[in-house]
Amino acid sequence: MTIEHVAVIALAVEVVILVLARVGTERRHWNHSRGRGPAPLKRDDITLASGTLYAIAAAAMVAGAVAAPVELTLKSVGTFALFGVLLPAFAANAVLVLMTRGNPGAVTAGRRGLAFAVAAGGGFVSVGLV
Repeated sequence: MTIEHVAVIALAVEVVILVLARVGTERRHWNHSRGRGPAPLKRDDITLASGTLYAIAAAAMVAGAVAAPVELTLKSVGTFALFGVLLPAFAANAVLVLMTRGNPGAVTAGRRGLAFAVAAGGGFVSVGLV
């Protein structure tokens, strides 16, 4: 299995995590609108990733780019920005949303560590997509 295969698998897993978190968020919104549940929390959105998650994904992406020789063209930098920073950070935030249902008070050190690992892993293997 090459780095390209691993990168594509990681990309697919990130997209699945994002979809699952979005479906859960929308279900909570629909339940609230029908009077069957509490109002969704402000942090119940997968695109509200913290700056820390972006920084971890970016640092891991740079480490991956240094480890594998990559030609820095405009296309590769754009690919890195999308698949190496944005998508891993959103997926890491979606992991937190799935585990806590958007409640920032329910974030523990273990959950935060898992989100950091998702951001770092996604950033690191994104080099295979370039």
